[in-house]
Amino acid sequence: MGTNGAGTTRYVMKSKFGMGRDFAVTDPEDQQLFYVDGKVGATPKADIQDAGGQVVYKVHGSFLGVPKKMSIEDAAGNEVASMKAKMFSPIKTKVKMQLADGSEWHVEGSLIEKNYSIECNGATVVEISQKWVTVRDSYSLEVADGVEPAFAVAVVWAIDRWVERD
Repeated sequence: MGTNGAGTTRYVMKSKFGMGRDFAVTDPEDQQLFYVDGKVGATPKADIQDAGGQVVYKVHGSFLGVPKKMSIEDAAGNEVASMKAKMFSPIKTKVKMQLADGSEWHVEGSLIEKNYSIECNGATVVEISQKWVTVRDSYSLEVADGVEPAFAVAVVWAIDRWVERD
């Protein structure tokens, strides 16, 4: 894993098959650390797997009703985070995610272009950028120390599907 000082670690999220549903998550030296097995449809969902193939997080969405919702569950099926909204506009550049412990993560930036940051209590916990990676459908995640990388991957996948559906 590439450590970039300032208390962050870089991961690379690469779309498999160019469809943006399945992703391999690697360190900068291209060693796979996580795999996102994504499914789309009326209820998009994904399993975030560790390097050994064990599911560590599950993401699922419900976009047919109002409010629209994306949920992230741990391996035991406990909801650990959710996003809800009546409507989302691609022009909008902010989304809030409620965590099970009561804290909120604030997502801000260019969601469509995958150049945004996620903050909690004023501190950046994850930064997403396509600028560092030149391959289409690949981008880097700078994950702050103390934030579980697999959870950060689940959040990024949920935001991607959220934006894709609008």
